[in-house]
Amino acid sequence: MQIKTNFKRIFILTILLVWGLLLIVACTNASSEPTVEPASEQEEEHDAEGSHDEDEEHSEERIPNEGAVIRILAPADGAIFQTDQEIIVEIETENFALGEDGNHWEIYVDDSSWGSIEGGNDEVLRGLEPGEHEIAVYMSKDTHEQLEDGDSIAITVEE
Repeated sequence: MQIKTNFKRIFILTILLVWGLLLIVACTNASSEPTVEPASEQEEEHDAEGSHDEDEEHSEERIPNEGAVIRILAPADGAIFQTDQEIIVEIETENFALGEDGNHWEIYVDDSSWGSIEGGNDEVLRGLEPGEHEIAVYMSKDTHEQLEDGDSIAITVEE
């Protein structure tokens, strides 16, 4: 009986030891990986709002438009806003059916992705820092391949 009890204790201690070692190895590997921090305070504020997906990056290789066109209807190029104002970006497309087959559009502010819009032709921008900003839009397939010709405008945000 005592041999069985000792065997159980040794077995349990061995399992706990292996478990502890695995935990130490996992924590050591996790802490040795580099951390990625946003490039600017604006990105941190934007991330806190949960408005866009960081995994989606500005695509350098785009596919031909093949007759599809996207235009920014609002705001007007050169428009001026106050920091507390919402900026509504409205677009229209030709020869590109938004919402069909995963077709959507993507919006960039100062070459940083602000998000993918599926199911509408407008997007509200909040929290832009004072200064001049470029807003660019591109049509995108369900595979997130962007069409090469988009549209862009410049706006100014004042305090």
